[in-house]
Amino acid sequence: MDVLRRRCTRDARVLVLVLAGVGLGGCAMEPFGLPGGTLQGARQACNQQYPRRVGNYLPHAHCVNAAIERFAVPTARHPDLIRLQERVRTQLSAQIDRRRLSPHFGEEKMAQADRLIAAAEQRRDANDREGARRRTAAVEAMLQ
Repeated sequence: MDVLRRRCTRDARVLVLVLAGVGLGGCAMEPFGLPGGTLQGARQACNQQYPRRVGNYLPHAHCVNAAIERFAVPTARHPDLIRLQERVRTQLSAQIDRRRLSPHFGEEKMAQADRLIAAAEQRRDANDREGARRRTAAVEAMLQ
């Protein structure tokens, strides 16, 4: 009888751990829909989950950055530039949520960073290291 009781207790503990693992696995799923999704779909999911309003900008930036890490970085020619862009997105979003920056001005600054990153990528592809360095330095200055 004692052996049966110990076995039932052990089985119950294993069942609880398995169910907890399944439950936690569901919490950790990304908001990107089904596996094999797209960056565009992931960004749309971020937009739906975190509508544009103060207090949502930083979580939205984290969501978008996670989507970019999943869909864009693995095949990117210049992942360091993409990650620099992610840092700017995060910083600007945090400033908007703290009301240190207006959403309009933050979006303008992000558009400026996007243009500089694209130009730096083009300069690198054209083997213009100095031109790429200047544009990258301009984006890094936005982080100061």
